[in-house]
Amino acid sequence: MHDVALKVNGLNWYGWEEVRINRSIVQIANEFRLKLTDKWSENSTRRPINEFDECKVMIDDNVVITGYIDDVEHSYDDTSNGIEVIGRDATGDLVDCSAPSFQWAGRSQLEGAKALCQPYGISVSSDVDSSKPFARMKSDEGETTFEVLDTAAKIRAVLLMSNGLGGLKITRAGTKRLKGVLELGVNINAGSNKRSGRDRYSKYTVKGQTENAWLDTTSVSATVEDKAVKRHRPKIILAEDALDAASCKARAIWHRNISAAKSQTFNYTILSWYLDGELIEPNCLVAVKDPYLEVDRDLLIIGVTNVIDEKGLRAELILGLPEAFELAELPEPNDDGGVW
Repeated sequence: MHDVALKVNGLNWYGWEEVRINRSIVQIANEFRLKLTDKWSENSTRRPINEFDECKVMIDDNVVITGYIDDVEHSYDDTSNGIEVIGRDATGDLVDCSAPSFQWAGRSQLEGAKALCQPYGISVSSDVDSSKPFARMKSDEGETTFEVLDTAAKIRAVLLMSNGLGGLKITRAGTKRLKGVLELGVNINAGSNKRSGRDRYSKYTVKGQTENAWLDTTSVSATVEDKAVKRHRPKIILAEDALDAASCKARAIWHRNISAAKSQTFNYTILSWYLDGELIEPNCLVAVKDPYLEVDRDLLIIGVTNVIDEKGLRAELILGLPEAFELAELPEPNDDGGVW
């Protein structure tokens, strides 16, 4: 059994009977839920844990969440007393709280993110090039801080993640590969593969315009096929920025490949939180050998949930094709009041 500690007000609390720690690359704030029930005794006292308390959640010696407690429920009956604690990373405030009207023009993504996160006491780091300044983009009041950050992230084709230590990280799909292997008949306890054709199309056509030296515009387009889609399902994408014919084709190929990669996800359950001695982390690659689901390749760990409950200890993993997170940069919206 692994040690799960909740550190609050300088004290580490152990012995949690139910644990659910959820970390993912598709949510900016990781979250936890811890529960414990004790029998009444002469020494029974209420644990001094309250909403708004700063906290850390640790798996053995690994800090996985640093933030605040959102909800606490104390309960009792004639035989027992209990506590349930729910909380998130500090970056949860970025999801909840409104941002001021913010001018991105002249700021890089890293500079803008630092300015927006500074009032919350949230540090920002980047392991990708985030130095390119925005030309004209701005936000309006009413959006959450996360929505402002997320719009900029989509334009720059990056991911926003909690670093687990109370900070925000600007990154892309991970390339670190875990040493262990997920293998049917060895360590996989349960598995499933969902495939969907809802967002795949037989033909992808990107239409745009190109400018010449005289500032005249010419319409250009390109079409590519997805041969796996047998029936007539066309998709037209209107480019917001100026493209030539080659760029139109590259954009169409990207839309086709991303749609195909996002069309399937894998879910696995294993009876450990570690793989070959490494704590399983989101945004890492892992080798999967599963002949039943017809996969023998590296997949990207999109999310991992560490669980302890009446069924025992396990890790629930959501995996995807790494190609699904090969994001493409988008043009900045025009500063004409129509987009922002």
